Amino acid sequence: MPLRGILKETDMSFFATANHWFHLTSVVFWMGGLAFQLFVIAPFTVSDNPPPAYLTALSNRFNKIVGPIILILIATGGVNIGFRRAGHEALPPGYISMLGVKVFLVASIASIHFFGMIRSQLDDRTDTNQPPTLPRLGYARLSFALGVLIIFIASMLRQWKF
Repeated sequence: MPLRGILKETDMSFFATANHWFHLTSVVFWMGGLAFQLFVIAPFTVSDNPPPAYLTALSNRFNKIVGPIILILIATGGVNIGFRRAGHEALPPGYISMLGVKVFLVASIASIHFFGMIRSQLDDRTDTNQPPTLPRLGYARLSFALGVLIIFIASMLRQWKF
């Protein structure tokens, strides 16, 4: 049964607003964490104050919350597409193309994160006698740059009139 048949129009607008808010909040947490790693943690990686173990623990703590954030983004993003499509027979081809680019970039960032986690777990298992390595900020830089591009595409899609 379609969602429109179950909920009233006022309930739908509240649900759409709440879903969009959860989506944006997740983006803010993810991008804010990446920005924190790049602009706060990165300058400290060249010195030993604070110790590298502290910086690694801080980065690992952020990386633990990224997985659930990605799941929230995927779920709420799909619902947002449904609400955006509601009431329209078809979406313009340009909209679909840009939405595809956005989804591809999100999948790229998610892949970067998950493969980075797998790599760090494999590195942790290989040699336990070595001191902890500093966070890999190359992934954070690439993810942040792609995230800024995704936000630009999202704002462009949000303003698209159809």
